[in-house]
Amino acid sequence: MQTSPTSFRIDPTPRRADGEYMAHARISGHAADGSPTDVFISGDLGGFDLRADAVEFATKWAQEWLATRFR
Repeated sequence: MQTSPTSFRIDPTPRRADGEYMAHARISGHAADGSPTDVFISGDLGGFDLRADAVEFATKWAQEWLATRFR
């Protein structure tokens, strides 16, 4: 069975630290029994002045992470 990157959920909600928005991504999917499960949680990916920039960066990072693993 092949898994599609579209079957995953990306949560790019940044955290606020020292006046910056720290980008990070939480990628989740579903276990064999259908229950939600974390697939990968990144560390901090970088600091940004704008929340939108942190969200955009983390989303793109997670999409690339998924694409390299599920081509």
